[in-house]
Amino acid sequence: MIEILYLLLPLAFYSGWKAAKKNNIKQCIKSNKLADDYVKGVNYLLSEKPDKALEVFINHPDVDEYTAETYLLLGNMFRNRGEVDRALRLHQNLIARSSLNKDQKELVMFSLGEDYLAAGMLDRAERVFQELLLLDPNDVNACAPLRRIYEQTHEWEKAINATYCLEEKKIPLSYKKLIAHYYCEMADLEMTKGKLHRVEEYIAKAYKSYKNSARVMVLQADLLKRKKNYQKAFIMYLKALKHDSRLLAHLFDKIVKVATRTGQSKKLEQLLFELYSKDSNVLAYLLEMLSSSTSSTNPATIDFLLDDLKNKKLDIASISQSINILQQEESTCKERDRLLLIKQALEHYLQGKAGFQCQNCGYQMHDYLWRCPACYQWDRVSHA
Repeated sequence: MIEILYLLLPLAFYSGWKAAKKNNIKQCIKSNKLADDYVKGVNYLLSEKPDKALEVFINHPDVDEYTAETYLLLGNMFRNRGEVDRALRLHQNLIARSSLNKDQKELVMFSLGEDYLAAGMLDRAERVFQELLLLDPNDVNACAPLRRIYEQTHEWEKAINATYCLEEKKIPLSYKKLIAHYYCEMADLEMTKGKLHRVEEYIAKAYKSYKNSARVMVLQADLLKRKKNYQKAFIMYLKALKHDSRLLAHLFDKIVKVATRTGQSKKLEQLLFELYSKDSNVLAYLLEMLSSSTSSTNPATIDFLLDDLKNKKLDIASISQSINILQQEESTCKERDRLLLIKQALEHYLQGKAGFQCQNCGYQMHDYLWRCPACYQWDRVSHA
């Protein structure tokens, strides 16, 4: 509560200054009442009685330019502390005051919209921000929360419009990436419906917005696979992986099936070896592919594997996959059985463990998502 104290104490000085400036008795009495109310409110806040403090502030009859700003900051502080209900009460009371000028009213409306958004009341938040845009079509501050709302409601066309609203003249690269994601979301939806011509249209729009998007490459590969053009699909999957190796966990099953169908498993192995030199998380998938190979394991592969087991800090999935290969090399049943027990223990450990994690906030998930459901950041999910 100390930060609230620093926020409200200047009002006491303000009331004294106001009383000194005005010589009439009525003004002095009013200013003293202001000071008394705010001291009383501060005492309630410091006593961890925010609801009683709110009653004092809300029931104070006079709000001028200075006190309105303080009310606004206090409400925002409540919201930032997670006390959204108190922020709503304060901002709703403030916006009903007739003494606010146009600029102040718009600031309070924006804060009220943020309160609704924090409370999950998306329809009310949307109405507030749309009203702000009606008051000022160039108010880009209202576009950013609208974009967040439309992301949550999966209204991708509206999200695109809100993103363009943020920067009409020159779209920055970060916004171009966002717009590409929105078109990809629409393409994914049409893919599930089997409307491939619509998928092609949205992929073209996404590519036009941001041509280096790994997600666009993945969608192009998925579309080619859906059309049974496995050769080109395999090439496009490889292109996506070279562009962003984090996608391997998401694409592994798909690309292995396409590689098997086109007889290019060896080419995929070579790429995985290349990627492993840059990203250690690739090892588990490389070993899984090697262990599932029908041909005997290359002695050079065994040597490289043993060297990594000795000298590198491998993840559990990589160690588990290593056992598959080492089992093939053991000569006695007893040794193979012991390795099998270790592998089963590792698999039990991995069961239920999240396979993916957001690099931005640390949120863990079982399935790959292009957008983190916790912090709402795009392209931040990778293998856990």
